Amino acid sequence: MAAHYQAEQAGQKPPVIEFYDSSRIGSIDDFYAKAQAAGVQLVVGPLEKPLVKQLSARPQLPITTLALNYSETDQNPSQLFQFGLAAEDEAREVSRRARADGLHRAAAMVPKGEWGERVFKAFRQDWEANGGTVVGVEYVDQPVALAQQIADLFQLRKSEGRAKSLQNTVGSDVAAQPSRRQDIDFIFLAVTPQLAQQIKPTLNFQYAGDVPVYATSHVFSASGDKNQYLDMNNVLFCETPWLLNTTDPLRNQVAAQWPQANGSLGRLYAMGVDAYRLAPRLGQLKALPDTRIDGLSGSLGIGAHQRVDRQMPWAQFVSGEIKRLPDTPR
Repeated sequence: MAAHYQAEQAGQKPPVIEFYDSSRIGSIDDFYAKAQAAGVQLVVGPLEKPLVKQLSARPQLPITTLALNYSETDQNPSQLFQFGLAAEDEAREVSRRARADGLHRAAAMVPKGEWGERVFKAFRQDWEANGGTVVGVEYVDQPVALAQQIADLFQLRKSEGRAKSLQNTVGSDVAAQPSRRQDIDFIFLAVTPQLAQQIKPTLNFQYAGDVPVYATSHVFSASGDKNQYLDMNNVLFCETPWLLNTTDPLRNQVAAQWPQANGSLGRLYAMGVDAYRLAPRLGQLKALPDTRIDGLSGSLGIGAHQRVDRQMPWAQFVSGEIKRLPDTPR
């Protein structure tokens, strides 16, 4: 709604908005019948994944619809577009950035469970499809196990074993520092801020502090706590323009009324603004696949299966500060 009021203040004539509570919709058919009778020309929503799944299963819809979530199928009616803050988008964004930076061999650290598997799958598919190699993955869960998992990922125990074997051969103590494997160009990281704050120092401790870390936005709490950011020094991460551009007028207008928009919830505010701005341009973006709009959740275009393709800017933790990086070449 903030985007709607901003358009009014700018002298534009924004569309009339009617609100429907998706939790009270008896059936999809009833909803669209009421919407058509009310003269609705475009539907934004639903947000609930089960309802989006129902829409995607239909051969056609009576009104062009921008769903605010994704179905699990690639089969959709031509009137359905899908937009959301999918972690898979960010995994592909990491692949795109690391590729642009000339890297070739990746290791991954993601949470145990279905979410981590999905994110890693999205990264791996895009990375390998573009010529990259994944040399290892660790599914992390318990902080107490991190040191062992990172040691396994970088094969430090093999190094220690070689030193012990040499010591046995010469029959005396050998001064040897463990060495890590050298075939990892970077680490793909998609974890919570709490885990990220422990993983980066553990990498330093396990002789892997010089390996670049490329992360999804999930590592960034947007709390403003510099001590928290110090633990992730030099980690690169993709993030929404909403959280990186603190001078954006609309963001500041919204945050003045809802301070939580300055934090991690700001990503949802950005999505709402972008949904409002995307809706009237869906036909244009579909007809011109190379066209993109600069949104507050990223650079947006229409990709495969009429899903909104989101490309994001990048930043880096540097001495407790957030440093904006040059955009990835398109």
